[in-house]
Amino acid sequence: MSSLPPLYHSAALIATALGLHGYRKGSLSLDGAIAAWLVGYGHLANPIKVFGVTMIGMYLIGSRATKVKVDVKAKLEDGPDPLKPSGNRNWIQVLSNSLPGLLAALLYRFGPASQLDKSSVILALHPLARPLVYTSLGLNATILADTLASELGILSTNQPIYLPTLRAVPKGTNGAISPLGIGMSVLGGGMIGLIMGLDLLVENPVSRNELGWIWELVGVGAGLGLAGSLLDSILGAFLQPTYFSMSTNQILTDSSRKSITDEDVKKIGYGINVLSNSGVNFVCGLVLSGVGWCYGSR
Repeated sequence: MSSLPPLYHSAALIATALGLHGYRKGSLSLDGAIAAWLVGYGHLANPIKVFGVTMIGMYLIGSRATKVKVDVKAKLEDGPDPLKPSGNRNWIQVLSNSLPGLLAALLYRFGPASQLDKSSVILALHPLARPLVYTSLGLNATILADTLASELGILSTNQPIYLPTLRAVPKGTNGAISPLGIGMSVLGGGMIGLIMGLDLLVENPVSRNELGWIWELVGVGAGLGLAGSLLDSILGAFLQPTYFSMSTNQILTDSSRKSITDEDVKKIGYGINVLSNSGVNFVCGLVLSGVGWCYGSR
């Protein structure tokens, strides 16, 4: 009789803590918290922890970025009070930011790579493990790059440039970029690569004999983060509408208190209502996860 797969009790405890924290803080709805538990456990319940550690690192850094100068950002965008619990992300929003990474973690755990000796799997460049690691890199680099570009790029002293016209637009406009936002995208992707590299270094002592692959992860992560953030801007420019309140000088968000039908609200740019923020995140994450898979399969 074949033995049952390990249950990874510590992974369940950590996932429970993360889900409860988000629910109690008000950033997750009940179904969002359940989805977060499943995603967290799926990442952490693994022979290696790089998938879970990377996901948690991305979440913690992104959460910290959202708290930077919230008072300044509140003046630029019309939404709920940033100093109070809000958001209530549902299961769709959770999965839109995590599904490809979750699949990579599950494929690693239950696929052929899980049958190999641990010391030979990690980035010891086994062809079965490497594509899955780079898939996770592609997703998390894209999500963190976009988060830092949005949350910190909006604080740039210069007005962002709208991609279709290359003209200055209000901060927070979908499809606009700034030098600071681009820099934050590169930094976010590189940080994900560094987190992965340090984790794999700890988990696989054999890899310490050759450290070039760490810089490869950092460099590829930076490139994937930049590409994902630019793709996000392109999709936002054409497939997301942006509305601006002339009376408050604020961009309307998904949770704005004003309506797009108000007389003082005007549309900015060419975006049409095809994708929500979650939809854009999912498309970008899926595309760059695929790019990561292709790179890791070389």
